[in-house]
Amino acid sequence: MKTIPKILSILIVSFFAIFILEGFGPDFSWQDSLSHLALTLVILAITIFTWKKPQIGGWIFIALGLFYFFSSGSNDIISIAIFSLLPFLTGLLFIIK
Repeated sequence: MKTIPKILSILIVSFFAIFILEGFGPDFSWQDSLSHLALTLVILAITIFTWKKPQIGGWIFIALGLFYFFSSGSNDIISIAIFSLLPFLTGLLFIIK
């Protein structure tokens, strides 16, 4: 049970890291890659912190999920599920661990 939230947190970091490659397209500049890299590094830092202090980090993941859920202007249920429910579930698993 301990490894499931860790695997989910690595998947979240990997998912955001894929967006760094988007910046190499013809429609994007290096600033786009840099902003995606910054987001990925922040989530990686949260993941590392969560592995050291799972209770506090779990609440941070829950806060990230709720932040996206309430700030999202999207009506696309798939994007809301990926960007808000996955961090929320990961945070819950870290807390109940």
